[in-house]
Amino acid sequence: MRSSHLKAMSPRRRTSGDSLFPDYPSNARSFIALDAKLLPYWHLLYDLCPSLLKLDPPEGLNLFRSFMTWAYRHQPAQDWTFHISVCRWLLASDYAPRVTTAQVESLLSAAAARWVIRDTSLAQGILLACSVRPLTLIDWKNREAAQDDDIQVLPPARYDFAWSPLSRAGVAGFHRWLRIAE
Repeated sequence: MRSSHLKAMSPRRRTSGDSLFPDYPSNARSFIALDAKLLPYWHLLYDLCPSLLKLDPPEGLNLFRSFMTWAYRHQPAQDWTFHISVCRWLLASDYAPRVTTAQVESLLSAAAARWVIRDTSLAQGILLACSVRPLTLIDWKNREAAQDDDIQVLPPARYDFAWSPLSRAGVAGFHRWLRIAE
């Protein structure tokens, strides 16, 4: 059973005690061969979103190297917003013309799943939106809290990626879109 106390937390940048993995490697040589420091990122990316391998067949190594080079420079948060950062990068990269809506949905689903597992607020669910590829996704901490609401009645998100915590009232409790920081 997941704990649900404290107030809703907005996405934030990584802090020293918030790291899931070691810092992004600073040694460019580690991008040539996957060493132990990079394997957690490899698995976080491709295990949760295996369809990304289709963008760089057969093993996705060039895509991974490009992303890790970008990640070292930009230091994206290693919290639930990590997959949103991957999606932002991907939609601005050379791979963008080949990125499918299903791949964007896969990245949003990975972000939502990480939020569901780690969030300790009273919120029962998360609503995510991508305005670059019009897509809205809901995930719930507890399937019993899930509502059969129509998410198409929501106002469009004004940001490239936005989120909203949901209460037991489901989408009926929607207040506003919150920006997911870069």
